[in-house]
Amino acid sequence: MKSNDLKVIETDIVVVGGGGAGLRAAIAAAEQGSRVLLVTKGQAAHSGATPMACPSYQAAFAMEDDRDSPEIAFEDTCFEGRYLGDENLIQALTAESTERAMDMARYGLKYRTKENGKYLQVLHPGHSFERNLVIMGNGYAMSVSLLREARKHKSIQFMEDLVVTRLLKNGNRVNGLIALDMRQGKVVTVQARAVILATGGYPELWRWTDTEPGLTGDGVFLAYQAGADLVDLEMMLFYPAGLCYPSEVEGTLVQYEGLLTDKYCAGVMLNGRRERFLPDTQRLPVRDVMMKLMFREIEEGRATPHGGVYIDLSLSPRSGEEIMKILKQLDSLPYNQLKDLGMDVLKEPIEVMPVTHFTLGGVRINEWSETTMAGLFAAGEVAGNVHGANRTSGNALAETQVFGYRSGIRAAEYAKGVEMGKVDAQAIAEETARVESFLHAPSGELMRPIELKRKVKTVMHDYVHYRRSEEGLKKAIALLQAMRQDDLPRVKVSNDVRIYNYEWEEAIEAHFMVDLAEMVAASALARQESRGHHWRTDFPTQRMEWEKHTIVRQKSDQSGYMISDAPVVRIKDRTVERRHADPALIEAGVLDE
Repeated sequence: MKSNDLKVIETDIVVVGGGGAGLRAAIAAAEQGSRVLLVTKGQAAHSGATPMACPSYQAAFAMEDDRDSPEIAFEDTCFEGRYLGDENLIQALTAESTERAMDMARYGLKYRTKENGKYLQVLHPGHSFERNLVIMGNGYAMSVSLLREARKHKSIQFMEDLVVTRLLKNGNRVNGLIALDMRQGKVVTVQARAVILATGGYPELWRWTDTEPGLTGDGVFLAYQAGADLVDLEMMLFYPAGLCYPSEVEGTLVQYEGLLTDKYCAGVMLNGRRERFLPDTQRLPVRDVMMKLMFREIEEGRATPHGGVYIDLSLSPRSGEEIMKILKQLDSLPYNQLKDLGMDVLKEPIEVMPVTHFTLGGVRINEWSETTMAGLFAAGEVAGNVHGANRTSGNALAETQVFGYRSGIRAAEYAKGVEMGKVDAQAIAEETARVESFLHAPSGELMRPIELKRKVKTVMHDYVHYRRSEEGLKKAIALLQAMRQDDLPRVKVSNDVRIYNYEWEEAIEAHFMVDLAEMVAASALARQESRGHHWRTDFPTQRMEWEKHTIVRQKSDQSGYMISDAPVVRIKDRTVERRHADPALIEAGVLDE
């Protein structure tokens, strides 16, 4: 890696993002002989989505039940994604997740085991058999293991605390990026033969989320700005069980799967009147169904005092000792936090509500993580056509490893066959001036970035949340367009400090959020049906004619976006057996046949 006279950092591959997907991509590319620069908005392995992830990793080892297989995992994923996931991507995910799990074991990651030494595999909603591995130390341990392995490669360099503001292009291919270096307080340029985006999703567009604040959709918008297709932006996974009380732990995820499943804690979900409301089903409902069932109770006035529903472990037939042993196996951190706040989860019900958890839409990729722009790859949550309209537990961490690996392999192959190309000096000058302008406040009434972020979150919460309608979505689009016209020009940083000025970072994020939020709302308006986590009150059923992707693309004159559609990718010569929903869920009105 070197800097030339133009102060441009050169490398073969630049990876944006230091979580599970980004670190795995860097390792794979380095193993192919590429020079890799990994840049992160925070600290590698200590920021982003992966360190906060629950310990579940989908891998069909069939250690608990020899009837399981990657083929059945494929069928489960297609069905629970409401047949909106591209089958070539699902095939890669389910076929290779076991091999990638073993890679991490070689890197030093530990999985929980049984007395016989075999991996413990647990049953979660949407899986036909016990399939999920339990990572000891949760997503944080996974991130650290990957970072430790990445640091063994001398060809991988790291630049932390960089906020990427724009991708660079040479003709019709991506060949670098521009970023704000928070440590130095200046704009830097990276030139590369290939760029891999592993920046996570955009749950921070909404008010209630269980993720960390940096997931503002940067990579998704950067890809769009560079000319890549975005897909199914309307699909945001609302996890059913984020704590809504006490305020100190608001948004913290608790695994409803482990708390409510009879095989584990066997707790009970109740509304604010202490009434059971879940249908009598053979299996605990998956996330999109749970979200609808819970929201109906909340909307119809049967919420808890803090606007959610209860999970009550005191009604479990299991002893307190048994429950605590299970919680320790699955994930005890949230319950220890509640204990520190004076709550005994064995005696007091937990108040939970649906929160934004995982971005199902994003950058459109193929099975090798290639986007529709040459030289640009995407892996992990930033990619959008893997899971479909819903995601089952364990597939997120598996996705980071399967497509992180694949993106690194393919980007390295691509980089060997292309020249570095020239950097766009004019684009660098223009972007540097734009980023610098946030520090230089003109006269007049100004808006702090955090104010605009709050406005975006309020609009998305009010009109693009669990339940959507044409009227509400059009209202959201109008309000977001007004923000772009009236508020964005006024967004300035309140001081001119350059080093580690996080308000400067927030100004950049706020611009991404306004534009991306509008595209999300427009995609939701375009999809005239209800499917998975996209719930339209004016189109309440899943429609066969809408078993297709929504596509967002920048107009050729860069004057705005346009929305079209594209077929879901099906694997030739492979018949996916269409499953029927549980009759109890059909009767409850939360799933179609």
